[in-house]
Amino acid sequence: MLADTKILHRSPLFDGLNEDAIETIRQALQPRRYPAGSLIFESGEIGEALYIVESGKIKIFRQSFGGKAKVLAYVHAGDVFGEMSLVEDRPRSATALAVAPTVVHALYRDLYLQLIRRFPRLAHNLARIIAARLREMNDEVVILSFEESKSRIAYALLKLQRHQHGKATPRGWAIPVAHHEVANLAGTSRETATRVLHALRDMGAIETQNGEVIIRDALLLEEVLYGLR
Repeated sequence: MLADTKILHRSPLFDGLNEDAIETIRQALQPRRYPAGSLIFESGEIGEALYIVESGKIKIFRQSFGGKAKVLAYVHAGDVFGEMSLVEDRPRSATALAVAPTVVHALYRDLYLQLIRRFPRLAHNLARIIAARLREMNDEVVILSFEESKSRIAYALLKLQRHQHGKATPRGWAIPVAHHEVANLAGTSRETATRVLHALRDMGAIETQNGEVIIRDALLLEEVLYGLR
C-alpha cells in the first residue's frame, strides 16, 4: 500500500478531493514494482487499470510495423498513465516500459466505478486529464507533421518541461534525456537531433552536459517552435 498521500496530492486526478476521499482511494490502490527494462503493459493488451507513479521513470511508446518506436511520453513520480482503460474496454494503444526501477500503484476499473459513485469529482478529473491529452495530441500532430526539425526538437523539450520531467536548477530546467530520446520524441533521426541541440545550445536556449539537456531560456525555445528564430 502507498505509504502516504503526498503523491496523490500532486496528481490532477485527485484535485479537489478531501482527505477522507484520498485516504479511501489510497487503500484501493494496488502496488506494483518493476525493474528497469521490464514491461508494465504492452500495446494490444486489454487494459484494466490506470497507474499512478510513485517513483522511477516510464517510457510510453508505440511500435510501427517496421519495428521503429515512436516515444509518446516519459512519465515519472506523481504522473498517471493508462487512463483510457477506466472508460473503455479496448486494447491498449501503446506500450509502457520501465526505464529505471519503478514503483506504480494500480487503480482497477471495478474499484474506480465504485469510487466515482462516492466521489463524482474523480470522474470529472479523469475527463479533464483525457481532454488535455487529446488537445496535446492534436497540437503535436500539427507540429510534427508540418514543422521543420528545429521546431520539432524545441517542442519536444518544452513538452518534457511542461510534464515536469526533470528538475529546476540554478542554471535552468534540467532534463535527464539522451539525444536519441529527444529524437524519438521529435520524430527525427539521432543525427538531426544532435545537430539541432548543438544549434539551440549556440543560440543560448539550452545547455547539454552529462546526459542532460538544461533549458536556459524557455521563451527562446518557444520562438524557435513557432518559427520566429
